[in-house]
Amino acid sequence: MQEYLIAFGREPEFTITELAATARRFALPLQWRLVGKTVGLVTGELSEKFLDALAGTVKVAEVLTEVKVSKEEIVSFLSSQLEQTERCEFGLSWYGPKPPRWLMPVGLSIKNQLKNESRHVRYVTSRTPVLSSVVVKKNKLLPPTGYEFFLLPEGDKIIIGRTIWVQDFEAWSQRDYGRPARDARVGMLPPKLARIMINLAEAREGAGILDPFCGSGTVLQEAAILGYRHLVGVDADSNGVTRTRENFVWLKKQYQQIPEPALMVADISRLPTVLNNSTYDAIVTEPYLGPPLRGRENINRLEQIRQELTEFYKNTIKVLSLMVKPGGRIVMVWPVLQAGKEYLPLPLINEIKLHGLELVEMLPKQIPNGWRNNRGTLWYARPDARVIREIVVLQKQ
Repeated sequence: MQEYLIAFGREPEFTITELAATARRFALPLQWRLVGKTVGLVTGELSEKFLDALAGTVKVAEVLTEVKVSKEEIVSFLSSQLEQTERCEFGLSWYGPKPPRWLMPVGLSIKNQLKNESRHVRYVTSRTPVLSSVVVKKNKLLPPTGYEFFLLPEGDKIIIGRTIWVQDFEAWSQRDYGRPARDARVGMLPPKLARIMINLAEAREGAGILDPFCGSGTVLQEAAILGYRHLVGVDADSNGVTRTRENFVWLKKQYQQIPEPALMVADISRLPTVLNNSTYDAIVTEPYLGPPLRGRENINRLEQIRQELTEFYKNTIKVLSLMVKPGGRIVMVWPVLQAGKEYLPLPLINEIKLHGLELVEMLPKQIPNGWRNNRGTLWYARPDARVIREIVVLQKQ
């Protein structure tokens, strides 16, 4: 079985959890272990379709060998891997805690050795020890003609891999910032997070997916790209539904055979009636996260907001529990407010049991306890965020 090195995204626990969930959906028997805080070593067969379905994985390399921590041995092995072609582009990425002093000389030694063989060589470097996906792709360091060597120290050895896949950063950026209809005044769910949430639902091919707070259609667009055909979006704001329609017109120009979601305007309380009491294999959504915060709110105001949100979410969970099929999942965002260094999550864990739902703890056992919270959920926040997104996976009993 082939071994791979997986470079995690900004939130490693999301990368690992999504990887495990998507492997189950693809029926791939993967084995993996952590190597440090930013890389996983995976054993199995990873298809391009599987990798393209992921949002949290940044880079994948095939493991080539393990060598001793020796400059001469590393230079000898890497030189032997470069094809005997007239032109050659290569780069090195160091995934250890601190790059050794010999890292740059290794690359230069390889370059000089190949130049002495009358070959045209370009050694690609960057200001950081790790070449970004942008650098790798734009400098053509992917197979079949380019080489990025993935260097991962473990004990007294270095695992060496060759990068075979990087995340399509241009497509992700286009779907995040290039869509025609965006509204920054309402909290916008990042497309990568929407994709991860869909993957955590582990819905089978052909499943029906509902987003009852569709906003600008981010969840629906990512589900459509993944190949789900039966999509329903609802929003209480008619402007949100209009934005979703506009974005899907744009999306169809970027991707072939994108399905048209069924869209309608309705408040959450009217959802069962509007949808004729239909049930769905998966509900993936980000509801209302509360009023915009400036960071100057006192604890009393934040507690008031939390109480109001708790009541809203109680009613929402009650309705959604009626709309999901037995065995189906609800993957949703709950807001976590911040009061200085104190976190104020919504007290809803016990509420879900009243509606025939159970919390699914998605974090694999291999994840260190230090990466877990005491609620069995995942927390996501951009650096400047005043509200943390708590990703909750619920399953209908």
